[in-house]
Amino acid sequence: MRKNLFNFSVAAGVLALLSLYGLGCNPFQKAQETISNKIGENVAEGLLGKATGGKVDIKDGGNTVTYKDNENGGTTSFGEDIKLPDDFPKSVPIYPGAKIGGVTVSRQGNPSAWVVFSSADEVKKVTDWYEQQTKDKGWKQDSSMTIDKAEIRTYVKDNEKIGISVSPSDDESKGKSSVMLTWDQELPSADSAQ
Repeated sequence: MRKNLFNFSVAAGVLALLSLYGLGCNPFQKAQETISNKIGENVAEGLLGKATGGKVDIKDGGNTVTYKDNENGGTTSFGEDIKLPDDFPKSVPIYPGAKIGGVTVSRQGNPSAWVVFSSADEVKKVTDWYEQQTKDKGWKQDSSMTIDKAEIRTYVKDNEKIGISVSPSDDESKGKSSVMLTWDQELPSADSAQ
């Protein structure tokens, strides 16, 4: 009798699971999707890493991708609202509330970096903030121009240079301003050190 009860319980459990699957209420579906996404990310990371000779990290179902060059240590990341890498130049002011979409840092030769982001603020407000921040931190404005609603500025300090382009956003849902900021540093050449 006990054996029949056990068999009935197992059969009822299997039928209950099958009925859930058949009704589209798969309680394991989310776990299966997560596992499939992770496997897909791992395969893509491996293929891209092999093709580029670097380390590729894909997260959030492919929404964030980070590449690290194994030879020179440079990094590139793009996605939605990504974080700045630890080695991003500390001398470069980043606008408060910036939603970063891409960032690159290169340490080979003369160091350089760029970052693109969107802001909920208008072009004028973002541009004014950068003018004040650079002035407060000892940067000198090297150039200033307006081209078709875009505000473009360059600033210099010692052996560093910042270039900023602030323009109205093409996609209002991502903010009112799009910003591209570049930074480079000119290191003394081997000839000048002698």
